Amino acid sequence: METKLMEYILSIAKHRSISRAAEELYLTQSALNQQLLKLERELGAPLFIRTRNHWELTDIGELYIENAKEILQIKRQTYKQIEDMAKRWNQTITMGLTPERGIQMFTAIYPKIHAMYPETIFQPVEESVEAQIKLLDTNQLDFCFQTIYERKYKHLIYDTILYEPFYLCVPNSHRLAYHEHLAPEQYPEISLREFKDDLFTLVRKSSTMRDVLDKLFEQAGFKPKLLFESISMRTMQQLAKSGECCSIIPRFYAIETDDVSYFTLGPNARWELATVHAQNHYLNSAARDFIRLASDYWKTHLYIE
Repeated sequence: METKLMEYILSIAKHRSISRAAEELYLTQSALNQQLLKLERELGAPLFIRTRNHWELTDIGELYIENAKEILQIKRQTYKQIEDMAKRWNQTITMGLTPERGIQMFTAIYPKIHAMYPETIFQPVEESVEAQIKLLDTNQLDFCFQTIYERKYKHLIYDTILYEPFYLCVPNSHRLAYHEHLAPEQYPEISLREFKDDLFTLVRKSSTMRDVLDKLFEQAGFKPKLLFESISMRTMQQLAKSGECCSIIPRFYAIETDDVSYFTLGPNARWELATVHAQNHYLNSAARDFIRLASDYWKTHLYIE
C-alpha cells in the first residue's frame, strides 16, 4: 500500500512550511512542491493557503489530513496483524510504566518474555499518567500500565489488573499506633479526622494518587500539615519509620516493619492498576504475553521486595 504522498502532506501540515518538511523528509524543496502541486491538480483544489513564511490548511486540506491520518493508522495496524499471523516478531514494543514499581516489574519478567520472543525489542518508558496519554495519542506507545482513580479518557481501552488499597502509615511512637503484627486484611480502619493535628508526608500534587488523597482529606474536613512532598513512596515510608510524620502509601510499598503501624481508610482509599491502550491499536502476541506476565507479577507480588 503506497502512502508516501500522504506522509509528505502530513509533514507539510505539521511544520506549516514546505522547506522544513522537505528537510525532515530528506527531499529537495522543489521535489516536494512538485508532489504537492500534482496532488492538488488531481483533487482540483488547493490543500494549503500559502504565505511567505507560513502555510495554513484549507478546509479541503483539513479533510485530507484527517482521513490521511486514519488511512495510515489502518495501514500500520494491518501490517502489525499480518506480522503477528506470520509470526514475525522482530519489531519494537514500547510500553509506558509507572515510576518505581514499573521498572521493578519489567526487570523481574524480562528474562521470561525475552526467552519467548528473542527477536522482539521491549522498550520501557517511565512517565506520569498524563504524559503516557499524550504518547498513546501520538502512537509513541503500544500500551501502558497506569495507576488511576477514574477512567478519564473514553477513547482508550482500560483493562483492570487489580484494585490497590492505600494504607495510613503511622510511626509506632504515635499515640494511636498498635504493636502487634497483623496481616493486611486485619489492619484496623480509622478515620483521618483522628490525625487532624499530625504532620504528614504525601506524594506530590502532580501524582494521580494525590488527587485521591486530597479528596479523602476534604471528606475528613481538614487540610493536612505537610512536612514534605515526594515522588518516592519509599521516602515517605522511611520518614514515617523514623518517627517524623504520618504518611499514606499504596499496598505495594507497605512493607511490614516494627517501626510503623498500618491502618485502612475505607473503601474510597484505593486506586486501580490497569493496562491502557488505544481502541484502534493492535496488540500482537508478544505485547499480550508481556501484559499477561506483568499482571501475574503484580497479583503475586503485592508488596515491593
